[in-house]
Amino acid sequence: MSDPLPDAKFAPWRHCVSRQALILVALVTLARLVYIAWFCPYNLVEDEAQYWVWSLRPDWSYYSKGPGIAWSIWISTHLLGVSEWGVRAFAPIYAAFSALAIAGLSTDVARDRRASFAGAALFFLIPAFTLNSTFLMTIDGPMVACWAIACWAGFRALYRNSRSAWIVLGVAIGAGVACKYTILLLVPSLLIAAMVERKRLNVPRRFPVLALLSLACIGAGLLPIAIWNQQNGWPAMAHFLGHAKLPGGDRPATAKVDPYTLKWTLEFLGIQLAAGGPALVLMWLGFKSLRSGDAPARSSATYLAAMGCTTFVFYFFATFLTSVEANWAIGGFVSLSALGAVAVVRGMDDWRVRMERWRATPPAERTREGVFLKRPETASQIAWHFTLFYGIAAAILILRLDLIARIPGIEGRVALHRLMGAPQFADALGKLEKEHTDPVEGPLLLISYHYGVAAQLTFYLPDHPMVYVAGSHLGYRRTQWDLWPDMSLSQPALLGKNALLIGASAPQWEPAFRSLTDLGHQPADLRRDRWVYFGRGFLGFDRSKGTGS
Repeated sequence: MSDPLPDAKFAPWRHCVSRQALILVALVTLARLVYIAWFCPYNLVEDEAQYWVWSLRPDWSYYSKGPGIAWSIWISTHLLGVSEWGVRAFAPIYAAFSALAIAGLSTDVARDRRASFAGAALFFLIPAFTLNSTFLMTIDGPMVACWAIACWAGFRALYRNSRSAWIVLGVAIGAGVACKYTILLLVPSLLIAAMVERKRLNVPRRFPVLALLSLACIGAGLLPIAIWNQQNGWPAMAHFLGHAKLPGGDRPATAKVDPYTLKWTLEFLGIQLAAGGPALVLMWLGFKSLRSGDAPARSSATYLAAMGCTTFVFYFFATFLTSVEANWAIGGFVSLSALGAVAVVRGMDDWRVRMERWRATPPAERTREGVFLKRPETASQIAWHFTLFYGIAAAILILRLDLIARIPGIEGRVALHRLMGAPQFADALGKLEKEHTDPVEGPLLLISYHYGVAAQLTFYLPDHPMVYVAGSHLGYRRTQWDLWPDMSLSQPALLGKNALLIGASAPQWEPAFRSLTDLGHQPADLRRDRWVYFGRGFLGFDRSKGTGS
């Protein structure tokens, strides 16, 4: 039985989310919070640790990202303490907001409250969202929440004559920019949707004023980031250009620039197919269903497709410049999830009608009507059931990859070093530090080649000592550490000190020290290619042994 929404013009936001959807979101969120607090076997990954280090120094922006993630972690750790739980506690909360916004958008589009449950369920089942919404506290969680709210608000602003939606739209994009700049792709997406369906827009008479207010909210989110970047030499722009391997980027002049390879494009397409899974079929079926309907339904299909596909097209073309990381286009799945919800509601209705007719037929007279089974099957029903299996299986696997890695034949194929082993490695480094510390020469410097490793060690070492990052001196890209004066390795006060050096190679470290001792790979380190060195007498990276003091 359908659960139609009241007249579109007067349906409040809260009426778009059914009680069943609220219960689903509440139960999943509670389960995830319990998992993070007591059952999660994974340590902070490098990015999580990096953002925690940022949170120790609240600022208006940071080297490669806005301040949103650092502020979120600052709040959660001040409320819950400095722990893995404290850092990650908001991840399921942001996921809950994402699910509720997708639920509301799905109802608004389908004009049926049942779509809200399907929309929320799809969010929890699509692997693209599972990792970040289950336990990882990275920029994707809050950005996706803002993206989902913006998509819902944008739909109500353009097609539901809602004044408040324009403000919500601007605030959501402005807040999302503070987490991940990718959300700005929603602006051209909105313009494309509005231009294609300009004859069917349903906007207030004061639409220009409301649009300006929305832009002002976005500008308010961008302003502190822009001011901070201007004061620090525009590192965010250099980081972006560096990723794209374009002139003006932060890649060292000596860094090798790989030419384009078809592998970049094929990997991007393959990863997005895996990240969406069978739900991609539902999204396509939902799009077809809406496009075959009346004018408002066709407009809804265009809007949802524009809000999602623009992002995928942008990053598809980006693959001709660089290797695109798996999560860069994650926002594209948000609006497409609402298309999938439409397919679930309408397709399952059709399947149930067929099943009732089939069951009413005497068994002897029943003919084969399904693809896999004798009973009736429909494309939407098959895709939905496969999505359930695929999503639940992926979620279970993600919960305990450490157990999966023990299965014969899989050992060594799961990159557990990205998720586990940081506390043990920090403990081993702590012992080495004690062994090599000379009471006369003073405490050792801890210097890593990589910001992520430095951040993990800072988190897991006793008393959280700041670990220096030498990447930009060793031929790697700059990081936030290069912008903090007290973390600069050019400080005269550091000259002559001894240091434990993590990662990179001996030839890279040797010019900066009077002598270097290879301490080898540490058994506690799950990364098999990472060595530790002891450097005596720091000369500085801008000095040679002949001029060092």
